[in-house]
Amino acid sequence: MSVRFIYYTTSQASVLLPIIAGLFYYTKLNKPFKVLFWFFVLSVLFEVQAKICGILYNNNMPGLHLFTFIEMFAFSTVYYFHFSKSKFLTSLILLNAISFSLVAISDAVYFNGIFAPNNISRTYSSISLTVFALIYFYHLFVKELQFYSWQYPMFWLSTGVLIYFGLNLLYFMLLNYLISNATFTGQISSYTHAAINIIANCLFAQSFRCHKNFIMK
Repeated sequence: MSVRFIYYTTSQASVLLPIIAGLFYYTKLNKPFKVLFWFFVLSVLFEVQAKICGILYNNNMPGLHLFTFIEMFAFSTVYYFHFSKSKFLTSLILLNAISFSLVAISDAVYFNGIFAPNNISRTYSSISLTVFALIYFYHLFVKELQFYSWQYPMFWLSTGVLIYFGLNLLYFMLLNYLISNATFTGQISSYTHAAINIIANCLFAQSFRCHKNFIMK
């Protein structure tokens, strides 16, 4: 068993961290975080599907297209409900969801195809979620808080979003080029992505743990 195999398997298995934390505090989660919890549960099935398709067909891209679609809507749901008091932001998130759907379908059908990496839709979703996280932090730091910022579930969730989607933005954007023209750089980027994935899942797990401080409705 190679070090590389252990490293990638550890990264993939790190999705269990938010699942375990979410399961432990499930009764205290509000509706959008329950949606997020089930997204992470679904992520395990996508990891298994990716492994099987990679071994049998040497291509797991169709699953990635669908996963990106579900991922975008799961995180968007959390931000939509968090900003529910702002008609402008909720309308923006809804319009962005429609726009993303069109981009994702076009990416799968016309641009890259369903059997190639969906760099267009992943780039779009990464930029969108990074912007949502930045808007959250702006609102967080300009208003008076009842608790310390790190006691809020959304603080850790948005930190994880910034780290995962923000740091991986160029990797997602250039993935097709790296695969075809820069294999070594692509491998290094893949190792980096795996490390970032572990860190982000730790932060997402902490966002579930923080619900112990609140009685959510």
